[in-house]
Amino acid sequence: MTQEQLWSKLDVLKANLDKLARVPAGSLEEFTGDFRNVASTLYLLQTSIQALIDLGSVIVASRALPTPRTSHDVFARLEEAELLPPGTAARFSPIVGFRNRVVHLYDRIDERRVYEILTVHRQDLAELADLLLAALEQPES
Repeated sequence: MTQEQLWSKLDVLKANLDKLARVPAGSLEEFTGDFRNVASTLYLLQTSIQALIDLGSVIVASRALPTPRTSHDVFARLEEAELLPPGTAARFSPIVGFRNRVVHLYDRIDERRVYEILTVHRQDLAELADLLLAALEQPES
């Protein structure tokens, strides 16, 4: 991935997080009562999480770390290399799992979980992005 592609993914992530902040969450009933809220949130979350996985994968490859077998392994490899704080991989594993569910089990999406991620865990995506950017900037040892 070129530097330009990397920055493009980061731009998409930032734009997505800004858009997620503007989704009218209100109550669970209000959120799920309008399919546009759920559909747009699903797409924005899916592409945001994928951008985070892609960014992590770039760092793994640039440091010649062991190749991750799954998306979950990306953050584990970075944690093992001490590029992410201890516990980061376990903490963000449910978010990766959610992305996998959206992509592969789209017919079994729990709209309450979508609402929960939007209202409770949205900032976690921004936090992981900051951690990955810090890892990207760490000098190689």
